[in-house]
Amino acid sequence: MKERIDSFDFMRSITAFIIVIYHFAGICYSTPQFADFPLLYEHANGVWGESTSVNIFFMLSGASLIYNHERIRAKDLKKYYFSRFKGIFPMFYMIWLFLFYQRAAERHNLFYNGNPKSMVLTLFGMDGYLSYRFPENYYRIGEWFLGALVLLYLIYPVLTWCISHCQIITTLVLGAGTLALHWSPSIFMIQRERNLITCLFAFWLGMMFMTHREMLDKLWLGILSGICALFLLLVHIPIDSFLVVQAIYITLFLALYTIGKYVMQIGAVTGFFRYTGKISYAIFLLQHVVMSQVLHMFDNYELTVLHEFGLLIVTFVVIYIFAGICTYLNQAFLKTKFFQSLQKFFIPET
Repeated sequence: MKERIDSFDFMRSITAFIIVIYHFAGICYSTPQFADFPLLYEHANGVWGESTSVNIFFMLSGASLIYNHERIRAKDLKKYYFSRFKGIFPMFYMIWLFLFYQRAAERHNLFYNGNPKSMVLTLFGMDGYLSYRFPENYYRIGEWFLGALVLLYLIYPVLTWCISHCQIITTLVLGAGTLALHWSPSIFMIQRERNLITCLFAFWLGMMFMTHREMLDKLWLGILSGICALFLLLVHIPIDSFLVVQAIYITLFLALYTIGKYVMQIGAVTGFFRYTGKISYAIFLLQHVVMSQVLHMFDNYELTVLHEFGLLIVTFVVIYIFAGICTYLNQAFLKTKFFQSLQKFFIPET
């Protein structure tokens, strides 16, 4: 069994924290009676959400996947895809069904948002990612990047072949494809930060860094990356922010990996970060719903920054509670006879 990479739990936790605070700040910014929340919404060259932390998440996903599934042969495809399904969809369906029922009951209409055919998008986890194209959908939980991640997981077996046979060419092609979005930002309907090419480039870089892990373990690289990231986060660079952000998330990934190696040696916090890493997927699924419910309870009040800090703590506590419950229920479901039978059907040798 491969050794546990504790830095990954630390990085999952930090990424989850950033995304939660970013969306919390976004609600505060868009609600006139709330004060503008001062943390982790914007930096000098962009925003902390989809253009920064999400790309770190994609890099981390690529690195984790190639660490655990370095090579996928044709005979392993069914097992690989079922393992990805198992990791994503049971919890997604469980939470979505509850929230769908809640909304349908409120609206007194099972198909409250139009054509039920659009539920097919939800079935495959693509409703958020394709909402720019199909706005009448039943998107209730998660993030747009869930759909992007599903597509990346589908492509991944091809990427393992590229890692073995054409690393440099693949890196150049994906890098050039991402760079090209600087000159032609409107060629696709989807915004360029969410474009699959951009997501794929980040995912691939995570795979590359893990393939050459000796680079990640160099302390000087982590320190230099941290200095570069801090500079780019604090100092505005007068070029297209889309290009600057590519450098920010790469240097942040390298810096966080190095920081995580040392932080996770502190016994007092190791358990916390491991637990947060364990429930991070549930946090991503639930965070929008929970913070919206908490903050909109105070729509009739004028909130100061101090009030918002208090509500942020409450939001985190509620998210942790429900993420822990959902993770526990999901693990219990995966152990049921029904799911075990389903698993044996797709993977007879288990």
